[in-house]
Amino acid sequence: MWPKRKIQLVASSAAPGIKGVRAVLKGIQLECSELEPSAEDLLEEPSECWMEKPFPEMCKSGEWQPVTELAYWPEALEHDSWRKRALAQGINQLPIQSLIHNLLEDELVLWISEPTVLIDGRPLLGHILEMAGFEPTILWPRADGEWQCERKQGLHWLIPESWLEGLVDKSRLGRRVQLRENEQTTWVVRETQVDFYRCTRRHCYLGHMPRWPEPLEEQMACQTIALCLDMGVSWLDIRLALDTLWKTTRMVDNMRWKINDFGWNNGTCGEKISTEPIEHLEDWWAR
Repeated sequence: MWPKRKIQLVASSAAPGIKGVRAVLKGIQLECSELEPSAEDLLEEPSECWMEKPFPEMCKSGEWQPVTELAYWPEALEHDSWRKRALAQGINQLPIQSLIHNLLEDELVLWISEPTVLIDGRPLLGHILEMAGFEPTILWPRADGEWQCERKQGLHWLIPESWLEGLVDKSRLGRRVQLRENEQTTWVVRETQVDFYRCTRRHCYLGHMPRWPEPLEEQMACQTIALCLDMGVSWLDIRLALDTLWKTTRMVDNMRWKINDFGWNNGTCGEKISTEPIEHLEDWWAR
């Protein structure tokens, strides 16, 4: 029986990006342990090769679990002792870049620029895609400095650009997201609303939203919404995902954002309809 996959991270606890790596491995439920390069006990496994141990001994509860892969950061290259022991025991060694590339090889990766707009502590892009049914996996730092990885069933991974900066070439990580060919979404900021258009041979009006509640975030929010539209998210899904932001706002003159997607609601200014009963109904029909 081949042992369960287990990763040993050989890196300083302050290595760049290590918190994100921990979150990813935890999110995909891949067991891992960490090792400081200067530690004396470089492997959890004793000097005897785990492949030479009797099978019953390997299956004992509470016993050691063999390491199957060692992933190391560049600064750990100067330490050769752990590499020699891993080589002697037949354990695969790979740089952290290769590990991340292997884990995300078949995923559609979307890099999120920072700073970005957050809703409930998560990026706006992840919030919209989640509400639209894309079920993206979101890797993001929490307010307390730790990282979390919300693993979902969709193919999209949302990753901040600062993660593993300088270690991973983001242009080669995972698969590229296919956007609409020859069609890009643009927007026009007006006094009370933001209009969105699809640029083809002529501008096609998609809809509008009220001005963003935080003025400093409006440009970033519009860029995110335009990206979602380019990915194929419907205006209805975007509207539903963001409707709670303006739940206290009354929109009666133009109902395109909230209800009516077919044009202006001319003449509807919130007038109250009379509740008085109609008298002389027979005479009314006779007119």
